[in-house]
Amino acid sequence: MTLMGDAAHPMYPTGSNGGTQAVIDARVLAHALATGQGLEFYESRRRPVTNRIVLANREDGPEVVLRMVHERAPGGFADIEEVIPRDTLEKIALHYKQLAGFEPVTLNARPSWSVPPETGQGPVSLNAGQKSVPLNAGQAEGAP
Repeated sequence: MTLMGDAAHPMYPTGSNGGTQAVIDARVLAHALATGQGLEFYESRRRPVTNRIVLANREDGPEVVLRMVHERAPGGFADIEEVIPRDTLEKIALHYKQLAGFEPVTLNARPSWSVPPETGQGPVSLNAGQKSVPLNAGQAEGAP
């Protein structure tokens, strides 16, 4: 038995994390079971990642922007860029997307968790016309 989604790692409802992490959990769990690597593999891949996100949501998640605005403009403002420059907002958003695993460049470069039905393991066809990539190609330790 294992847990996934909010049952495994309840998070503040910011940054679409409840749904996003549940989908990633399901993909990694399906891969682990289909390739015979089991629940230990799933847990070893997902626990470190989701722990970082849970902690970041408590400290540095998108809520950091609200804290900054509250501190810098307690009386309100007409334009957010008067309070926080656009490049700072973009850096905060990028940092969080990278941490949560849904920054587009990183996400698109990551190997798929899909398992070909004909073999049960091995290379995964990413899209028609693209080459197959081994499931562990270029994967950082602990990253899905």
